[in-house]
Amino acid sequence: MHSATLKASAERQGIARIRDIPNWAWWLLALSYVGVRSWYVGGVGVYGFFGDPDDATRLIQVRELMASWHWFDTTTMKVGGDAGMLSHWSRLVDLPLATLIATFNLVMPLDDAERLTHIVWPLSLLGALMWVLFRATAKVGGETAGRLSILFVALTPLAWYQFAVGRIDHHNVMIAATVSAALLMWAYPCRIEVWRVAGLLLGLALAVGYEALAPAVALSTFVAAWALFDRQAEKSAAAFAIALALTFTAAFFATIPPSRWMDIRCDAISLNMVALIGSGVTGFLVALGPGKGWPLAARIGAIAACGAIGIAIYGMLEPKCLAGPKGQLPPLVLEIWLNKVAENASFVDDLVHRKLEQSFGLLIFFSIAIAAQVYRLRDRWRAADLFLLASLVTFIGLACWQYKFMSYASFLSLAPVAIVFSGLGSIGEISAATVKLGAIVLLNQSTLAWMSGGVNALLGAPNVETAEAIEDARACSKPENIHDLAGLSPGIIASHIDVGAFIAVNTPLRALAAPYHRIANAIIANHEIFSAHDARTAAGLLKQQDVDYVAICDGLDKPMLKDPEWKGTLKADLINGKAPSFLTPATLSNPHSIYHVWKVDRAALNLQLSKAAASAP
Repeated sequence: MHSATLKASAERQGIARIRDIPNWAWWLLALSYVGVRSWYVGGVGVYGFFGDPDDATRLIQVRELMASWHWFDTTTMKVGGDAGMLSHWSRLVDLPLATLIATFNLVMPLDDAERLTHIVWPLSLLGALMWVLFRATAKVGGETAGRLSILFVALTPLAWYQFAVGRIDHHNVMIAATVSAALLMWAYPCRIEVWRVAGLLLGLALAVGYEALAPAVALSTFVAAWALFDRQAEKSAAAFAIALALTFTAAFFATIPPSRWMDIRCDAISLNMVALIGSGVTGFLVALGPGKGWPLAARIGAIAACGAIGIAIYGMLEPKCLAGPKGQLPPLVLEIWLNKVAENASFVDDLVHRKLEQSFGLLIFFSIAIAAQVYRLRDRWRAADLFLLASLVTFIGLACWQYKFMSYASFLSLAPVAIVFSGLGSIGEISAATVKLGAIVLLNQSTLAWMSGGVNALLGAPNVETAEAIEDARACSKPENIHDLAGLSPGIIASHIDVGAFIAVNTPLRALAAPYHRIANAIIANHEIFSAHDARTAAGLLKQQDVDYVAICDGLDKPMLKDPEWKGTLKADLINGKAPSFLTPATLSNPHSIYHVWKVDRAALNLQLSKAAASAP
């Protein structure tokens, strides 16, 4: 008995010492862990290696802004061939990045300033989101739950992977803004000033990119429903809606020049979306103001009527946009590239096809999150908790549909899980502290992912690619290999689409193709060059696109020959050492490079085309 008493006393003292650690220390510890782990695992962006082409292209865009300070012109000539690319990425992200680089450059060389920005920017955004998560969870579930939510962030890699060291693209901004908006409205129900901030954040997320469109529409719909059924939420919901509309509209005028107001684009901030959001918000305000005393059906009808007007204007300004953000794309670019992009894949599809390495663990993780929030509703149905449940189920549904929503769903899942786990009690002779520790260790996303890998080894479908093949393909993006091309004279290079952005950022060359739908025609042309089945077709395309070099990389291009589609093509001929007469081998600085480059001989190219024209009937 005495021993048990001493054990319990020691346990209480240990818990007391942990509680004495200030909240900022917990936050800093978790943030530092994510920074160190992401740097150690990938080192992405810090030493010239961009793990994602979006980070490479973002740096190109920031460099060009700093060189010219042409705020409204987001055209880059580094990708897309002679036509270049009118980027749909927002200057609202470029500006703080450029400011950081310029500030750091005051005390260090430019290269070091860029490296430091690759560290500071993503971790600053993650730190802000983590603090919102802590404050929201602590407000609802207590300080222990808040601290636990911070710990869970560190153990949830599919939440923070977009915030890893090196990530400077726009996804982390949208995720941080959208998730923060949801958490703030849940934790501070009907607080007008807080909901106004939430509206501003959601408007900012949409202005930065339409990848946040589906979560933003869902949150706005739930806010509208909350206000229609709860009179206490009306003023806060109105403040949210006005802030969202004003922020999005202000961003439009701040980033789109008058000369392009009627250049309607389906994939980024444009006048048609300004009109649609304005109409929807107008209907909502009518329902909350003049229509306050109307029957519920009439109030919903007012919102629907204004929404219909907005959709009509939206479609009138650009009918193709009614098909969604991809409405203006040629169908062929979907077939040859966009439908194969990993972030557009579905983890449900992975489950069905027994690709269980991540999907099985994610299924358990998200099931725990939904169960935790449902459990919290067992005694009392608070409107705020219903809002969180609806948002959580929707975000998880989106994550099931496409992996790019995984971070949204993972972050939002942490709040209810942290609250429920912090309240776990003892089980028999097992103390409450031990039960909590066991749940944290066994049911966090990292552990479940590790377990999922084991399940995949036992029950999963055989891997199509070996680990060696994946590493060989990855090598094509590494700076030490890309730099083999740096000695080539400036010009346009046709290469595998996956390395276009890396070549553009690390060499004087301009890439014909890179993984961006805004250069759909260049992507199609690049594909047609490599898939040409005769020298005449290849020559015509190379001349049409003004290509100076053609390149293949062993790790990416050689495995493609396993696909019968590439049999007898220019790509196959180059890999097999049968280059046409108008392509002459280019000398690289590294004779053992995994890259192989041919320079277009203009005279031979024109001769080829002349002979082909002369022999044509």
